[in-house]
Amino acid sequence: MKKNILFLACCIGLMLFASCKKDPVAPTISVITDTGYVTENAQIFSGDIIKVGFNATGEKLTKIEITLTQNGTVINSSQATIENLASFSHTAAFTVEATGTVTVTGIVTDANGLTASKSFDILFNEKPNAKFIGHYEGDALFTGIMKAEVTGLDPVEQEVTDRAVPVILDLRDGETMTEVIGNCKINDQDMELKGTVEGNKVTFEAVNTTVSFNYEMNGFNIPLEMNVTYAVAGTLENKTLTLNGTCNGAGEIHILIYNGTTSIEGTIGGSLVKQ
Repeated sequence: MKKNILFLACCIGLMLFASCKKDPVAPTISVITDTGYVTENAQIFSGDIIKVGFNATGEKLTKIEITLTQNGTVINSSQATIENLASFSHTAAFTVEATGTVTVTGIVTDANGLTASKSFDILFNEKPNAKFIGHYEGDALFTGIMKAEVTGLDPVEQEVTDRAVPVILDLRDGETMTEVIGNCKINDQDMELKGTVEGNKVTFEAVNTTVSFNYEMNGFNIPLEMNVTYAVAGTLENKTLTLNGTCNGAGEIHILIYNGTTSIEGTIGGSLVKQ
């Protein structure tokens, strides 16, 4: 009888001990909202660098992971492994080239295998200049008048209509969201240029250059150089950059005993195709 009572008392003691044992507490996680961190509903330009972070607390934290997903696909991630800490903060910087909604998720795991997660959405917009960046080729069409006046000779005037001028254009990011910079080759002559984007139109800063050409005057082909200014804008539809602008320039003639001036004045049109 005493043995039975002792056995029963032991069983009751074990049950009480088991019932007093603490269940593991799941960790918690929250978004870092300090200045410089991206949070819920932020609107970012595609290609920008963003900084995100999460604070976690719990019993023996072992891992925090940050993932960026779009339409269910992971597009970037960062992970930190830790050794049984009670609190930890993990931050990461990402460059996202996508456009549209991206979901940022932080997941913390502890030594008991318990997890907690927190998610929020941010919106990536296309940069205003992004559609213009790339390589273009085509012809610019010049229409205008070339003139020459030489002492002792009759003035010469030559009209030009839709003369094709080969153009190669490479555009890349500028210093601002609405700026593009690049290299342009006109008739195998290289020059740098800068433009400002508004909607589907880019307006280039005027470019000054020297043009060499042969000019026909009184039956002779005369080699000349002229300082020329191009002022051009372009409208992009699909992959075609339609150009419009002006070309104006002036130069001097000094050949043997002949001295004079030459000038060019006209418009530029035509189209370049984005490759």
